[in-house]
Amino acid sequence: MLPNIVTIFGICVGLTAVRMALQDNINTALYLLVFAMILDAVDGRLARALQSESKIGAELDTLADFFNFGIATPLVIYFTIFANTEASRFGWIAVMIFSVCCALRLARFNVSQSSDVKSVNFVGVPAPALACLGLSPLFLVMAGVDVAEHYAVPAIIFVVICAGLAVGTFPTMSLKGITFPASMRLLVILLVVIFLICLIVFPWHTLLVANAIYLLMIPIFAYANRSKPAVDI
Repeated sequence: MLPNIVTIFGICVGLTAVRMALQDNINTALYLLVFAMILDAVDGRLARALQSESKIGAELDTLADFFNFGIATPLVIYFTIFANTEASRFGWIAVMIFSVCCALRLARFNVSQSSDVKSVNFVGVPAPALACLGLSPLFLVMAGVDVAEHYAVPAIIFVVICAGLAVGTFPTMSLKGITFPASMRLLVILLVVIFLICLIVFPWHTLLVANAIYLLMIPIFAYANRSKPAVDI
């Protein structure tokens, strides 16, 4: 039951993020969505560690992913950036495309679980990464950029591009597929510690940089793994 409780708690966190956005508490809404991403990473690993994986847990996890990253995230994006701009209608279309693509990506993921062919890579951008990328305009807002006033149209285009990345058929990187030689482990640990410190001190700037690096890595990784089978894990 413990992994399912974590998943349900994640849904509550995502729902509360929408409430915070409606109350113009953008800072708290973003923290809650990032927390939901962390909980999404925890529940699956917790289930495997406790050897308590189940079909209902897998289905619940997919539903939680769609709510948090396919509904709560685009709603927060819309209400905090597009709702009060002249491009609000186009902004609403953009977040609907975002939500639909997230649903299609998760549906494809569920279907792939019945496949006998497995890969250490993802197909397209996974839902948590999609949400983090889609929130980039809000990270800019928190960094002091008036996106709603001056960059609403580029933000709309960016959200649609992120949605397209989710339903792409190219391989994307999974942490499960990354291995490091023993000689590099100390360096990797040091880099992770530096990243976490930056995330605590400069959260929005750090997430913007992480998103930029991730976007740059997508074509490089896809080209390097073009001959390998791309099946969701």
